[in-house]
Amino acid sequence: MSQSRERLLPVGGCVVSRIMQDNRILRGRVQTAVDTRSRIEVTVKWNGSNGTSVLPLSEIRSGFCPFMEVQDIPNSRTRQTLGEGVVLKTRTLGGRDQVLVDFPEAGRQAWLPYENLRQIKGVRHRFILGDKGPKDSAERFRLKALAHALEMWNENTGSLSRMEIDPLPHQIHLVHHILASGNLNWLIADDVGLGKTIETGMLLAALRQRGSLQRVLLVTPAGLTKQWQEELHNKFQMGEFQIYGEDFHINEPRHWKMYDYVIASIDRLKSEAHLQSIQQAGTWDLVIFDEAHRLSRRQYGMTLDASQRFQLAASLRGSTDAMVLLTATPHQGMQDKFQALLELLRPEHKDKIITLALNPEIIGDMVFRNNKADVTDAEGNFIFKGKTTKALRVAVSEAAIEFDRRLQDYLRRGYAAGAALGIKGNAIGFVMTIYRKLAASSVAAIHSALINRRARLEGDAKSGCTITDLDERDQRFLGEWEEQLQTDAKQFFEGELELLDELLAEVEQLRMDDRKLELFMEALIDRVLANNGDEKILIFTEYRTTQSYLKEALERRFGAGSVELINGSMAHPARRESIARFEEGAQFLISTEAGGEGINLQRKCHIMVNYDLPWNPMRLVQRIGRLYRYGQDKPVVVFNVHSPDTVDEQIMELMYARIDQVVDDLADVSDEYNDQLRDDILGEIADLMDVNQILEEATVAGIQRTQARIDDALAKAKESAIKQRELFEHAASFDPDEAHHELRISQEHASALVRGMFRALNIEIVESTHNDHVLHIRLSESVQKELGVTRSRYEVTLDRVLATSRPGTHMLDLESFLMQYLVRKAKSYDFLGLSAVIRSDKMGGKTVLTSLLRWQNDQGQRRRQEFTAYLVGEGGEISINPEAFAEWLKHPAETGDVSTDREQNEAWFTAVEAAADQRLAEVSNQNLHPESNHWVAGAWVDPIIAKF
Repeated sequence: MSQSRERLLPVGGCVVSRIMQDNRILRGRVQTAVDTRSRIEVTVKWNGSNGTSVLPLSEIRSGFCPFMEVQDIPNSRTRQTLGEGVVLKTRTLGGRDQVLVDFPEAGRQAWLPYENLRQIKGVRHRFILGDKGPKDSAERFRLKALAHALEMWNENTGSLSRMEIDPLPHQIHLVHHILASGNLNWLIADDVGLGKTIETGMLLAALRQRGSLQRVLLVTPAGLTKQWQEELHNKFQMGEFQIYGEDFHINEPRHWKMYDYVIASIDRLKSEAHLQSIQQAGTWDLVIFDEAHRLSRRQYGMTLDASQRFQLAASLRGSTDAMVLLTATPHQGMQDKFQALLELLRPEHKDKIITLALNPEIIGDMVFRNNKADVTDAEGNFIFKGKTTKALRVAVSEAAIEFDRRLQDYLRRGYAAGAALGIKGNAIGFVMTIYRKLAASSVAAIHSALINRRARLEGDAKSGCTITDLDERDQRFLGEWEEQLQTDAKQFFEGELELLDELLAEVEQLRMDDRKLELFMEALIDRVLANNGDEKILIFTEYRTTQSYLKEALERRFGAGSVELINGSMAHPARRESIARFEEGAQFLISTEAGGEGINLQRKCHIMVNYDLPWNPMRLVQRIGRLYRYGQDKPVVVFNVHSPDTVDEQIMELMYARIDQVVDDLADVSDEYNDQLRDDILGEIADLMDVNQILEEATVAGIQRTQARIDDALAKAKESAIKQRELFEHAASFDPDEAHHELRISQEHASALVRGMFRALNIEIVESTHNDHVLHIRLSESVQKELGVTRSRYEVTLDRVLATSRPGTHMLDLESFLMQYLVRKAKSYDFLGLSAVIRSDKMGGKTVLTSLLRWQNDQGQRRRQEFTAYLVGEGGEISINPEAFAEWLKHPAETGDVSTDREQNEAWFTAVEAAADQRLAEVSNQNLHPESNHWVAGAWVDPIIAKF
């Protein structure tokens, strides 16, 4: 008796059996189970006409049989249910009856005490028997389908996860393509500006939802570790990523167990001490290398020369089954280097990669590349169009020309002094280059730098950055760190101090007659505002000194509060606040390169001014990308201000002009979408040539030799770009029709689920604002209790822009606790909707069945799921995921009525099972193997006949 009291109480609906004295076996279902002081008593309703009995638990056994459909009811307040499953077999062990159940949702099989299980009616059973469900079954069928469809779409794309922006089709498609391949080893080679960070974040989000992302290592250039951490945190709320060597250190190998989401500098990891440490960190689910073209391995005859960075990647390859490489320029005109990257990704294809020239099509299974010229928005409209660039040339004064002449003399003497010292003199040349860039920016910037240099020589300078520091800094803010560079405390060359005094005297006079500032204020700002006094203007400069200089000038004219700033000294929240003030009230936003990436201003601004031109043309493309992007509904106008009468700006004008000639030549000016293609090629050319080195040589070499140097570099870059483009014709790329066989899911479907579940769960919409995009809701007490919250009122939205700009507004993405609750409720067995009659005048057909198709790898681990709908037509033909069904899901459903026939139902179900099996076969490959087909729901279609 004591042994029986320790047994579990059977749940209601549990199937039990009893052996009678005549050896008959009775089966029945538990109605109640009560633990009295003396024993556990169970009330059982027996099958057939055998009535109901109340008897001790010790007198009954398990009544479950193979193929019965069951639901797990945990004997715990904290354990989550395993869901619904199918009985495979039974056993008796230790005197206890147990049942082996296959749970397709959880992807596992488990032996469970039979008392925890209740028998349910699954989709097949209900459909074949013609169970039409309750009065609102059609709406419940729709909501169940929506919940599964949204969850699966997010699992396959990451596009409905927590992020700041709405992903573009090419980004969704890239993630979908990689995950659908069943292999995570890919080189993502999208053009600069197409959002490789967004794509990476979406990929991580999708893998996290699948439950297959426990440990991630992200390896980046030193200056980008913080940027990646910020981007993942602020755009995807992945705040768990920590930077190795900054946020944490490792003293013993066992400490790696505490860190699962790691960002690390490639140059830190490649050093011997850190390499040994990371080699003992254990295995990773995914290793990502950003700027992967820095992983260099060259071939000289039969000899391979691998850099330390490449050796690091090769070492980490043994610690992961999945490696992703990110770079816009993986080829760089060097076939052996490119092949080394491919071999790193897919070492099993080494023999094919060696003969890449003979079979270039193999890169379609390992390289993904999108071009700006091809990407569109969700409606199929080309994103990158409508851009006008205008040059504003400053006619400088004679005094400015004289200052430039004297400055060039100072620079030549500085470069010569550096060259005389050999490697030790590199720092002097670096300083000279910085001064040239500062002079091209503004008189204020060079004035400040010369003052700081003189103060340094006189022993009165503030501390700043060293050249070593610059190597470790975020490269977006390089200009800002350059102007804080701590120079040598002794003269670079004899007579430097006297020459500095002369330069300072001249530049102080130039500040009194700054023709560039005058042109900017009168010929540009005043004229723009004359057409529209409320026009907002984005202004870029590389240096903070120039930024402050322009702010003072604009506020003198337009008043305090008219100007907002973004620079590298500001934390991310402060930048967001500055942007918000600019969009809501201020007229001007002045940004350093800190705003060249990561801020989007297209909603309120379409005019940009480059007060100085960056030495790297790609920086210019990135600046323009703040306005010239998805969501911009006006032509973008870009003004470039420069002074061609100074030596350095003559060289820069020559460089930009020569680059434009090459770009035009490659783009073919007759192309309909030439603007987009030009940006693609400009990105390639800028990355394939060392612009900085050319400009650094210019002062010493002279204009003629510099022109020849530019032409030579561009000729090589052009040749490399042609080879690269020819090869990449074989890479995988955006194909809007690739997922045509899958259910087309959009934001409308998410909205349909939310509103439908609010109605089903009696969640009141108190008020809707912002064109019905923001909902003010009130939760019922029962919903509050289920969610475990005491708060009843919430302001929610599915619009990411509104959620970002409105503090306190809850974003209903797939990581929202409220959205997860709605999805979980709709998917649950007790929500019903497993069978229904739906009314539709457009869908056609006789019946629609839905299921989850699943694939696994060769070790039985789940790798892919698809939510699939099958529509049986009038003639028995079967359509998979028809557009009509996707459209029907967007609107509240009405329950209809039809006559059903068991024999016909069984025939339809058998036909659909065959279609599902065919789909499982079609998707399967060496990385994906069929796992299961789990039925979600089935319905008959009641056509709405128009009445006349």
